Amino acid sequence: KLCVTNNATHNLEEAYRVCEKLMVMSGGRAIAFDSKHRIFEHPQTVRVAQLTGCKNFSRAVTVGTNAIEATDWGVTLQAVEAIPDGLADVGIRAHQIALTPHDPGLNNTFPCWLALASETPHRMTLFLKLNGTPTHGRDYHLQAEVFKEKWQALKDRPFPWYVRFDPLRLILMVG
Repeated sequence: KLCVTNNATHNLEEAYRVCEKLMVMSGGRAIAFDSKHRIFEHPQTVRVAQLTGCKNFSRAVTVGTNAIEATDWGVTLQAVEAIPDGLADVGIRAHQIALTPHDPGLNNTFPCWLALASETPHRMTLFLKLNGTPTHGRDYHLQAEVFKEKWQALKDRPFPWYVRFDPLRLILMVG
């Protein structure tokens, strides 16, 4: 016998822990239904990615076989996964952005400057501007989340710092 259980929650960690398949609702209608891994690792649209906690988005266009232009961020990124037909946006989760005080010489690495920092009990949220100094606290492209130990090691380093978009962590979305 097949038994289906319906759990309704706004807690992402709870949904991930107890369910193998997830239905994502927005505005009273289903906008995604798939395995929890597909929903979180490869959301198909910006709205689904937002509802799973992703905070960084840019409009995107394909510029090569494995290359995309993130137009809002002003950078060209190399992707590993196949670029979908109808690519509209690229995203990356705040905790998956790598920050270093020196250029590591890897692809998808760009200089960045801190616009604003916000503290939580265990982490820091860093609001970063790519390729130039911010003019005010809201002049940023990305949010990066780092543990406080990383923040302590980074905060007094001179700018620019360097941000890396791991090609395996890019979320490629259709319109």
